[in-house]
Amino acid sequence: MQKIDELHQNVEADVNYVTDTTLPPLHHEWPLLGQALYLLELQLADTSVASRQPMSERKTRERQETLRSALIAQLYADEGSYARDTRYLAFLLLKAGRSGEIVGNPYAITDGKQQELPYTGLEGYYAGSQRTADLPGMTAEAILLEEASIGAELLKSLKRQAVEAYSWASFAHLQHVLAEDNPDLEAMRILQLYWSMIVKRLHVRIYHNPEFELTLPERIAQAEQELREMEGRTEEERQAKRDAEAQCATLKQELEGMSEAERERQWQETQRRERIRAQRLAAFHRFREETYRVLRESGQARYSIGIEDASLEQARVVETVTLPKIPDRTSYPGVEVRFTPEQYEGYLFLARLGELGGDPLARSVFALPGTTDLW
Repeated sequence: MQKIDELHQNVEADVNYVTDTTLPPLHHEWPLLGQALYLLELQLADTSVASRQPMSERKTRERQETLRSALIAQLYADEGSYARDTRYLAFLLLKAGRSGEIVGNPYAITDGKQQELPYTGLEGYYAGSQRTADLPGMTAEAILLEEASIGAELLKSLKRQAVEAYSWASFAHLQHVLAEDNPDLEAMRILQLYWSMIVKRLHVRIYHNPEFELTLPERIAQAEQELREMEGRTEEERQAKRDAEAQCATLKQELEGMSEAERERQWQETQRRERIRAQRLAAFHRFREETYRVLRESGQARYSIGIEDASLEQARVVETVTLPKIPDRTSYPGVEVRFTPEQYEGYLFLARLGELGGDPLARSVFALPGTTDLW
C-alpha cells in the first residue's frame, strides 16, 4: 500500500515551498482521522459475516479507491459558488490577515499588557456593515465586541448544559481539544455543529442593519403583495386573507392619518434606506469576491491532503495549506478593544473554534458512507 497517497490530483508534488509571494505552509496532522479511515478501509475490504472469505488484493484496492474517491468528492464539492476547499482557503486568508480590512489590527489590554487578538475569520460577514466615509455602521471595535459576545454566549450555553447534565468533564475535554489541537472524532463532530450554527447566523448578518427594517410604505407594499398571492379555497385560507386585509387596511390608515410633511418624510426615508441597502450589499459582495480573486489570481493557493495507512498505529492524515502573501496586519491601524473577562474568553474560543469546526477534511470524513459505524 502506498505510504502517502495524494488525493488532490491537481496539486503539484512539492507543496512545501515558501517564496516571497506565499506564506509559510500550514501543516495539520490528524492521527485519529487517519485511524478512522484505516478502520473503514478494513471494513469495506471485509466480506460478508457469513462467508468470511478474504477479498483479492485487487478487489481490496478497488474498495479503497472507492472510499478515497468519495472523500475527494466531499472535499472539493461545491458549496454555493465555490468548492469546499476553496471556501476554507478564503477563511484561512481572512485569519491570516485579510480581516484587517474590516477590523484593522486589533488588540486588547490584559493584565496591563497589550495583547494582539487573532482574527476569527468571521470578519468578512461584516463587510458592508462597518462604518465608512460613505456609510453609517459599526466601528471595528463594535464588530469585535459582537463576535466576542457570540463566543461568550455559546460558552455560557455550553457551561450551563454541562452543569445541568452533570457533564462538566465533557466540557473540559472540549476546551482541552481546542487548546491541544488533537481532537477526537466526537469532539470534532460537536465543534463542526457549533461552527455551522454560528456561520448560518452570521451569513445573514448584513440584513440586521437598521436600514433593512421596512418603512411604513414598504410594509404596506409588502402586505399588498402577500394579499395578491394568498389563496382562498378553504375557510381557513379565507379567514387568513380577511385578517391580512384588515392588517393592511390598518397600515394604510396609519399612513393616511399623517400630515403631508410626515408622509413625505416616510417616502424620503424609504429612498434613503433603499440606497444604503444597495450600498451595503454591494460592499459585502465586493469584499467576498475580492477575497476569492486574491486566491485565484495569485496562483499560489494550495490545499492538499496525504494519507499514511501502513498500520493502525501509524495511520494519519496530513493537510497542507499554502496561502498567497497579503498585507501584514501591522499595515492596518491599531484598534483597542475593551473586553470583559467573559467577552475575552468568548472571543478566543470563537477564534479557535473555526480552525477545527470549519476544516473541510473532518467534515468530509463524517460525510462518507459507513463512517457513522466507526464512532
